[in-house]
Amino acid sequence: MKIKSTVLACFLLVNYLNSQKVIYNLPAKQGSLIEQGKKCINEKKLDCNSYFEKAISESKKDQNDSVLAQTFFEICNVLDFVGNNEEHISYAKRGLELNGKNHPLVTNRLLRELGYAYSRIGIIDSLIPVYNRAIYWAEYANDSSEIAISRIRLASSYRRIGNITKSIELLIESRPFVKASRDIHRESGLLFTLANAYTSNGDYELAVKYYQEAADGFIKAEDLGMYAASIISLSVSEIENGNHKPALQKIPEGITILEEEGDKNGALYGKSHLGYAYYLNKEYNQAIATLNTAIKESQIVDNKILENMNRRYLAQTYIELGENELALKETSIVYKEEKERGISDAYLNILKTHAKALHANNKNASSVQVYQEYITAKDSIFTIEKEKEIASMREFYESEKRENEIALQEEEINTLNEKARADNLQKGLYAGGMTSAIALSGLMVFGFRQRIKKNRIAREKQEEIYKKEIEHKQKELASQTLHLVQKNTFIQELKENLENLKNSPEKFKVEFRRIVMLLKKQNASDKDWEVFKSYFSEVHNDFDQKLKTLYPDISEKEIRLAAFLRMNLTTKEIAATLNVLPDSILKSKYRLKKKLDLDKDMDLTTFLNTL
Repeated sequence: MKIKSTVLACFLLVNYLNSQKVIYNLPAKQGSLIEQGKKCINEKKLDCNSYFEKAISESKKDQNDSVLAQTFFEICNVLDFVGNNEEHISYAKRGLELNGKNHPLVTNRLLRELGYAYSRIGIIDSLIPVYNRAIYWAEYANDSSEIAISRIRLASSYRRIGNITKSIELLIESRPFVKASRDIHRESGLLFTLANAYTSNGDYELAVKYYQEAADGFIKAEDLGMYAASIISLSVSEIENGNHKPALQKIPEGITILEEEGDKNGALYGKSHLGYAYYLNKEYNQAIATLNTAIKESQIVDNKILENMNRRYLAQTYIELGENELALKETSIVYKEEKERGISDAYLNILKTHAKALHANNKNASSVQVYQEYITAKDSIFTIEKEKEIASMREFYESEKRENEIALQEEEINTLNEKARADNLQKGLYAGGMTSAIALSGLMVFGFRQRIKKNRIAREKQEEIYKKEIEHKQKELASQTLHLVQKNTFIQELKENLENLKNSPEKFKVEFRRIVMLLKKQNASDKDWEVFKSYFSEVHNDFDQKLKTLYPDISEKEIRLAAFLRMNLTTKEIAATLNVLPDSILKSKYRLKKKLDLDKDMDLTTFLNTL
């Protein structure tokens, strides 16, 4: 990995020294028309696109593809802040129909504009190929700065689809080059994206650290917009880490800056989380006012993801106030839309809130049904993640296999070269007599035996790799089989309880309590833990025994927490698994760190991964 990173840094540095900064200036007429279109949209007038189409017509008259492509880019740049996402996508695609070889940098930027629009409307699967194409055109243009930007966007996209490891790897690989460029703004952008990745991974302390570094860098680079985005994101990480108080002070500052900068989506993101911070601070009226404003603004800029998130926060606030019908109205809208969108974190979140709203409105049978849907969806995501892990492991072993094959081929070549030299030596020494010939023959035999020995060692190494892969898959299969058996048993029992509820409405209270207890039992079972622990010990080299040896007074609950942290589960995921509040997990982590006698600066998860 170090060699690859060094090669990448050198390659990018060469690009930096030879970069081409060709971006085409639009003629005044086209620029004026695009500005009129922007003003038209801001004033909420009709037929604003007519200005953009006139600008395109003027550029076509020049018969210059590069100026025409720049026209499309400038239009997309306007729509990025104030327009409709469908129009944004349409203009980007039209610009990409032109020959990119004539203007690779503009093509790179059009692809990034397409990625921004896709991201806002939740077309996440298309982001990876879009940003890979953007990197291609940046490399074609030999522009190191644009390569770095596109790689950062690609890393951000991997984070969005859940591949946090790949995201962080890309960013760390790119960082040496970005530093070498001495571009404070670019480095701050990378730190900002890295902080986003750590946020997605649940490493909120690291996220806060990098957001703060990014904010400081953006101030030096005099980019107030990104400074504001950094302090808002920093506040969101602090909220996720159970500390919402600072957000009430920091987020309003960020919103004010972004509104002055004309960044509607950025300001909207801030308002969404400010409303949630008010909710956490029990300032419910302020939360409702802020969230309702955010919902209206989400509809104006066509940001469905933020609209649904605001509706969910609003529903939670209504439930706290006892406005249960209003809460159910909000969750019903989001539930329908997220179900059509497919399984995601947003879908899981609304399922829980919707079940709670249904229960608050005495729609208990529907509440149980939605909660069951939540369990099924969560189980599905678990399976998908496992498949990704297995695919990643398969890729690793295939890579190992290829490397071993290459090593064997190199050994074969070396052996043949030795043989050729020995043959030449034999010819040269033939006249020296039988003694020399015998010695040479002995040398050849020795070389042949060495070759056999090395081939055998390589073969045994390869067989050991296959053996480990098979053992791992056997453990995975056993674990998955056990999981499915337990899940099917649980679903059957739940189904029977629901049938009883359906056939005997008068037994509702008794049956409902039984179902709730069953769900809690499914979430955290001691038997499941014992099975999990046995598999975990095998895969992680008797991790629990090591802990007991090093710390004899460690409890079973603390070992369980340590195991979950070793698997890189977030605080929220551990809390959901153990059916407790995240605050409880944070306190348990603090106590465990104290019991392990770790320094304040030592990260608990990092330490556990060394055992």
